[in-house]
Amino acid sequence: MAAAALSGSLLTTRARAEFARRHPGVRVAPKRYDWGQEADALRDGLADVAFVWLPNDLSGLRSELVHTEPRVVGLPCGHALADRSGISVLEVGDEPLMWTRRAPREWVDWWAVNPRPDGSSPTWGPTNDNVEEMVEQVAEGSSICFAPLSMARYYARPDLSWVPLTDVAPLRVVLAWVDGMDTALVRGFVRVVRELAAAADVSAG
Repeated sequence: MAAAALSGSLLTTRARAEFARRHPGVRVAPKRYDWGQEADALRDGLADVAFVWLPNDLSGLRSELVHTEPRVVGLPCGHALADRSGISVLEVGDEPLMWTRRAPREWVDWWAVNPRPDGSSPTWGPTNDNVEEMVEQVAEGSSICFAPLSMARYYARPDLSWVPLTDVAPLRVVLAWVDGMDTALVRGFVRVVRELAAAADVSAG
């Protein structure tokens, strides 16, 4: 099986390990795709299951909400706001914000909070295709970024500062698979993810 992984989160790793324990001899190979490409990977037959960041085009797919988390803003260390405990999206309107041409426009606008609560538009900065390029752009000071909290923890670096965004909607993540392709193995993986997600919710509460 091939699974489009959830960048920065341990849910993918834990699900793969538990699935392997329940299904000896079956390996779930993690696949990484550029921003917003996971749903297309399913429709193109490149993955059997995928963790998909919303919003996204889920046509032809079945999905189940498995994860939500707060968003943060990534800043270079030394930035005037880097030591804050929280930041409003309205405070970074003049900062160049990274974006990507590869993801659907709805996806880009949601991540950029475009339009902003006051009706303004972001200041668009450089583009990139993946998280590695993104963190380099932020560290060098050419842009800021918005990211999920788990990614901030995963990509903790001495030249980056991650500060909570206080007034934006949280990220929602679904586990998706192609409608009509819910094989026994796919159903088994969905079951594992569902159980792990429920356990995480209980421990968080």
